[in-house]
Amino acid sequence: MIVCVSIHHGNTLKLARVFAKVLDAEIVKPDEIRPEDLGDYRLAGFGSGIYFGSHHKSLLEFAEKAPEVSDMPAFIFSTSGLPRIPILHDYHKPLLRILRRKGFRIIGEFSCRGYNTHGVLEKLGGMNRGRPNEEDLRRAEAFANNLLKVIEG
Repeated sequence: MIVCVSIHHGNTLKLARVFAKVLDAEIVKPDEIRPEDLGDYRLAGFGSGIYFGSHHKSLLEFAEKAPEVSDMPAFIFSTSGLPRIPILHDYHKPLLRILRRKGFRIIGEFSCRGYNTHGVLEKLGGMNRGRPNEEDLRRAEAFANNLLKVIEG
């Protein structure tokens, strides 16, 4: 199951579709699944664009409502205008903390640039036009294949 929020340009949904194909998983929005149903799946993915340094509010709220699980494998993904640099600004940290507190075992994280037209960038034509690009999607596919290896042991 992949819980995905992709709003402005469909950047994050492009990644989710690659993951879903490799993992044979369904993609849902947070309001399309009950948090308590997550336990019915062998792997959960959580992703969105990055908004003011964190995943989308609706995804964070969904994660907060998730039930306690015992070592359930999960992965996190995102697209953002600026690169994710864990030491400086780790966009995944708020979601990661919630999921770990709930008992999820994070087996992977993926992020790449996404086309961004927020604020003044719209007048300038945006940044990262064309992203995620073919190389980003190839990396996403390789990431998903590695997730398969982990969960299939």
